Amino acid sequence: MMSALHSLRPAGVLLVLLPLLVLMGALAPSSAAAQEPRDVIVVGAPGLSWSDVTPEATPAIHSFAGGAAITNLNVRSTYFTSCPSDGWLGLSAGARAAEPRDVTRAQLRANPRALPHCSPLPSLPESGPDLAAVEMDHGYWQDLSKKIAAQGFDAQIGTLGTAVREAGGCIAGSGAGAVLAMADRDGVVPGGEPGINESCAITLAGAPPVTAPDPGPVRAQEVEAVDAVVADVVAGVDSDTVIVLAGLSDDGGQPGLRVLAMAGAGIRAGWLHSDSTTRDEMAQIADVTHTVLTTAGMSVPEGLAGRQLVPVPDASPVDDRMASLVDDDAQLRAADEVIPPFFRGFGIGLVALLALAGLVGAFGPRRWRPVVSRGAGLVGLVAMAVPASTYLLTLTRWFDTATPMSAFVLRLAVIDLALVALALTAVWAALQRPSSRSRAEGTTAALTGVGVLSAVTFLLLAGDLLLGGGRMTMLSVLGLLPLDGGRFHGFGNVPFAIFVAAAFLLMTALADSSLARGRRGPAVFVVAVVGLATFVVDAWLGADGGGALALIPSVGYLVLAVAGVRLGWVKALGIAVATGVGFLAMAGADWLRPEEQRTHLGRFFQSLLDGDAWGIVWRKLQTNVDLLLGPERAALLVPLVLIALIWVLARPGSAAGARLQPTFAAYPALRVGLIGLVVALTVGFLLNDSGTAIPAAAALVLGPALVVLWVGHRPQRALRAST
Repeated sequence: MMSALHSLRPAGVLLVLLPLLVLMGALAPSSAAAQEPRDVIVVGAPGLSWSDVTPEATPAIHSFAGGAAITNLNVRSTYFTSCPSDGWLGLSAGARAAEPRDVTRAQLRANPRALPHCSPLPSLPESGPDLAAVEMDHGYWQDLSKKIAAQGFDAQIGTLGTAVREAGGCIAGSGAGAVLAMADRDGVVPGGEPGINESCAITLAGAPPVTAPDPGPVRAQEVEAVDAVVADVVAGVDSDTVIVLAGLSDDGGQPGLRVLAMAGAGIRAGWLHSDSTTRDEMAQIADVTHTVLTTAGMSVPEGLAGRQLVPVPDASPVDDRMASLVDDDAQLRAADEVIPPFFRGFGIGLVALLALAGLVGAFGPRRWRPVVSRGAGLVGLVAMAVPASTYLLTLTRWFDTATPMSAFVLRLAVIDLALVALALTAVWAALQRPSSRSRAEGTTAALTGVGVLSAVTFLLLAGDLLLGGGRMTMLSVLGLLPLDGGRFHGFGNVPFAIFVAAAFLLMTALADSSLARGRRGPAVFVVAVVGLATFVVDAWLGADGGGALALIPSVGYLVLAVAGVRLGWVKALGIAVATGVGFLAMAGADWLRPEEQRTHLGRFFQSLLDGDAWGIVWRKLQTNVDLLLGPERAALLVPLVLIALIWVLARPGSAAGARLQPTFAAYPALRVGLIGLVVALTVGFLLNDSGTAIPAAAALVLGPALVVLWVGHRPQRALRAST
């Protein structure tokens, strides 16, 4: 038994996982069943949010939503804040698109969240299905198309119109902005084939945009105008027509989630599920493009970013469902406001407190040193519990208060202290065990405290994905931040970094006691089990291809190191090959699924086959450079600190490495655990867009944990010095 476990390797894990992944991909059914073609009308209402919808202020929209499948619409364009024209162009392209702005990349780096000056929308007169003579200025449309394609998201405006033209259909439209989504790639609005089209299967109706970001008479008047358009559309169609109401863009203020509802043709009231986000409570504009085409019975162009929206019946009152969507929007907006001041203050405060403790310990009376060491260790535990506390905080209504920042800090502190109390209880229990007497009390206490908080963080994130649909991960200030438009499910860079840091600290804590007693077998077993669980959670539940690519070599190294195997060039090359094969196996298995069911892994595999992968890699590199050179200059410290850590771990005989040798001697698994974690963080930093955030987020767990472990082996030395 033990010999089999001892031989566990990443390549073996892949041999087990690959057939399962292929089978899952081959058998995965499409969530969108075949349906009879229907006429579809899209009412575009840029800036409209669910918080605007009430029975009194918007009777037509509220009545429509009562019988509709509803969700929040993420309107992120290629810029942080979207304009009304961006929403219509995104609908046209079936991907993120934006009208180019008069701003340089350097200006965007300096202030990426600056509010834009949005240009007015082109308008169409009220018209019917005979809108066949409309043609955009060819030079303008081609120039706009090239500029949008160069924004880095492979967006091609006119995709919707071209798909309709190729199907022999037509698009009717009226109102502000609709023409931007009606034209094909040549700038011509498809007019259909005379004698075939009695009416156009697709109609786009542009409602006046909501552009007043603050509540008040102006916004109320704009929302009332949207309600009038919805009332007219609903009154003018039959029951077999599908109506989609979409708040296509932001409202001139900070980003937020907008309205998306679909009704008609037998659609039952409930939620509107998106396969692209894997959520009932959030969809993207590209999903609307996909759904319009499939509803009208037309072919969807290959490579379209969106997926068909699927109604999920729910008998709960519409006001309850709308309230849930409003809460999600409010919490994400509040989190966006809280993140910079809180974490800047938290970081500065933590560093200042630990620096003060260091000064007192170095220059204060010797009798104070044991107390200072214990105090520093307690501060480390409190800081280490902060990430887990932010996820649990999403279960409260901190955002629904008069002062969200104060509520955030106070409730976070209560949750944090509860987690620290749990860790201290475990420390007390560990010290009562007879086996703990074989090691120094401080070492046992520190290792137990770090292990418990690591386990809590690890299990919390894994459990959220497995049992909670990733809602805590989505809504937390250390979560996916969907308003940024990066990820909508699984693990983004920040949750991945925190999860992996907790996993490696947990493996270190579990393996350390066995290595201290010279028992490598149990240490290899726990590292292999936790490492495999980490990989499965990240790659499967977390849908994280880049993270999985980082975990294969890092976990593989740690298993070999704990087993006492020296890592030469041959074994290092073997791990590198296993990493590449493992990633391609995962991506290839995902690619075997139906096109509409593929994740970003399968789409990346397709880009490899098409020869377009370098464009994706280049965009990721550009995003990292933008972050490093952005307004937060502290981001430049991330690669420097990472390089310094690699230097210290790789050269234990250096001056800095020598100072850490007593700590590594006290915890036999610590050095190899840190090396494994640094490998994961370095690969993640290099391969992910916004990868700069990975080492920085991991430091929120790793930094405090190292403080706890460092002071854990010092009380006896400090006590001897004081006597």
